[in-house]
Amino acid sequence: MKIVAWVSLSSQNRSLTKWFVMQCIKQGSTLRISPKKDKPCPRVVSSYGSLNHQVEEFLVSRRVVKGIMEKMQEKQKTETLQ
Repeated sequence: MKIVAWVSLSSQNRSLTKWFVMQCIKQGSTLRISPKKDKPCPRVVSSYGSLNHQVEEFLVSRRVVKGIMEKMQEKQKTETLQ
């Protein structure tokens, strides 16, 4: 995953970066084998609920991963400017 992180940040491709973040959140590959057809994109539909705290844990880990990615992007931008 280090290579994927480096490529997504180096290319500054927003779609690739979003895909990489999803890999980190899901802690596994989210590659689709079959065509998607006409389904809407998945989204978080609940920010509250019990479900053994799964919703809360997902949202916390999502925030952590997004924060890390933003810091990595900021660091890379400052390094390229120097």
